[in-house]
Amino acid sequence: MKKMLGFTLLALSGLVFAGDNGGEAPRNKPFIMVDTSMEKDAYTSLANEYVNVNLTMGVKTPSKTEFSVKVGASAKDVANSTADKLTNNIEVKIKQSFDIGAFFLPYVAVRLGEKFNSDTAHFTHYAFDAGLKLPLSENLALDIGARYRNAFESVEKYRSTRFHAMALYDIDKSNTVGLRYTQSDAQSYTEERKGWRVHYQRNY
Repeated sequence: MKKMLGFTLLALSGLVFAGDNGGEAPRNKPFIMVDTSMEKDAYTSLANEYVNVNLTMGVKTPSKTEFSVKVGASAKDVANSTADKLTNNIEVKIKQSFDIGAFFLPYVAVRLGEKFNSDTAHFTHYAFDAGLKLPLSENLALDIGARYRNAFESVEKYRSTRFHAMALYDIDKSNTVGLRYTQSDAQSYTEERKGWRVHYQRNY
């Protein structure tokens, strides 16, 4: 896993500088995004709360392919406990959007990541995303979609299907903010959540 992540970072570095033919040809566009979210268990009276913080670095190519690496941390406020449960995660993603000549832009994505829990050993997980980006005005768009995620190890109860709706606002060509609502269905209540996320993205 470490070798794969190292190779991905190296590839991202190369893509940032590739395709820039003196500013004349379309070039790859790097970006950085920070986000924070609050979630709680969706279908249980325990109502555990989660606070998540992530940093994503990536690059978009002229062919609408996106390569990115995300690192993040999550704190779980356990009911009737004086200690939070901490987890860390690192994830690589490839996303492809399709310009089909319609007023909306469909996309698909695949992810591979590693999760580190404070009380258990780490494990590897994967995910598939699909959705649509719908422009509402020159600066405002709506993103709706779904994600399926699972762990490679069958003993980890990490399988979930998440649905989201997100509003995106372009402050200008370089700065975008977003607000997203999500709800997840899963095999176990630990992954059945609902929550809100805000993010800021800087495009270069």
